[in-house]
Amino acid sequence: MSVIKLSTTFLLSLLLVVFFIGCTSTENMHTQTVPDAGYRAALARTVIEDSKLPAAGSPAESALLAGILDLFKNYTAENLAANVTKVYAEQVYFRDAFKQLDSAAAIEHYLLAGLEPIEAAEFVFSNVLRKNGDFYLDWTMRLDFKKTPAGTWEESIGMTRIRFNQAGQVVFHQDYWDPTDIVYRRIPIVKQLIAYVKQKL
Repeated sequence: MSVIKLSTTFLLSLLLVVFFIGCTSTENMHTQTVPDAGYRAALARTVIEDSKLPAAGSPAESALLAGILDLFKNYTAENLAANVTKVYAEQVYFRDAFKQLDSAAAIEHYLLAGLEPIEAAEFVFSNVLRKNGDFYLDWTMRLDFKKTPAGTWEESIGMTRIRFNQAGQVVFHQDYWDPTDIVYRRIPIVKQLIAYVKQKL
């Protein structure tokens, strides 16, 4: 085996070890779906009686949902800057695949920063389900990255659990979405690691 091939194998092995050691440490590591203390506290804090929300299927319920749906359907910097702090309450629980945030201002900054590598983005909502005071939004995210030819849309499905306060603002936002295929695989070494792990499963 050549020295170059041996060095490449060693380097890849070393990167794998560092990656898996990093993944086994939970300190300061963001998780999307682990029901941690913050998640449980947010659930307890944002409970609202169904009777305090507009009746299911009513025009008032449609108006309630319009803010969050329109925010993501028209996913532009202008729309986000103008409406995030209107749609989300000042104090809010927000958790997606990358961040956990607790203020509307932080969400606005985060979403705007997320647009930097994107030429265009949109969310297509398929279903909105309601169970008591919880709303579940079934969506397809479509992204056109700047580093790909224009019009090269990549798609990923996901779901968001939403709770509103009596003022009609979002106070709880929990995403259920797998970023591995659409985001992480764009990073060469991570793409190789994901492929390796999938082969071993």
